[in-house]
Amino acid sequence: RVTLTARRRAEMADAPRVLRLTEPLQRQAWELVVREVEQPLRTAELARRLHVSREHLSRQVGAGGAPNLKRMIDLARTAAAAQLLANPECTIAMAARVLKFASPGHFGATVKRIAGVAPGALAALGPRGVLGNFVRGRTRSRPEE
Repeated sequence: RVTLTARRRAEMADAPRVLRLTEPLQRQAWELVVREVEQPLRTAELARRLHVSREHLSRQVGAGGAPNLKRMIDLARTAAAAQLLANPECTIAMAARVLKFASPGHFGATVKRIAGVAPGALAALGPRGVLGNFVRGRTRSRPEE
């Protein structure tokens, strides 16, 4: 048997490479985010657990063309939602609640921003598809010049 988390991690195994997470701190942050995606993750808490300041973590995670920390967290949450919604018993509202989104509306806006689709289309994408959509133009909150 393979747990949902293990399956999701396997499907997202190439994420550090495609997200340009080359530095050890970037990779450690990604691993922590993926491992604890069901919990609300705050930058200050991640920094504390990685033994760095919040400012240093934010700066270092987004270095070298990698997505910023908030986008990385939203990517992991959206990939987890895609996996949850593959279960026909799971509704959009349930996925939003399990992943601790403020509301189904906030969940929908995040999914659109990260994956470029409505929440109802997440199940068909799956975690790997979410990653693929994300790297095709959704990694930065502002277009690069």
